[in-house]
Amino acid sequence: MITIQHQETEKNGIFEAWMRATEEGACTEPVQVGEMTYQRPTPQRMIIDHTRVFDGFEGRGIARQMVLAAVDFARANNRHIVPVCSYAQKVLTRTDEYKDILR
Repeated sequence: MITIQHQETEKNGIFEAWMRATEEGACTEPVQVGEMTYQRPTPQRMIIDHTRVFDGFEGRGIARQMVLAAVDFARANNRHIVPVCSYAQKVLTRTDEYKDILR
């Protein structure tokens, strides 16, 4: 199971993806498996500039979960997203579902 954590300062923020690995049926400590960063040029605008899933964890939908966490955060906090990162741009512009938060 993936857990998304969010940290923000006045000028930027990061969404981190964490996952517990299992070894022979026992859970290990959570490990970070991805990150998505953004800049905040204004209080209501988030510029997603980088999305990265760490080696060995690709293909599990982790990057998409981070982008969707940003969408949820933007909607809950009355913000708009500018997707500069090519992956975030692809996810957010393929459908009208996210039109309300795009700028």
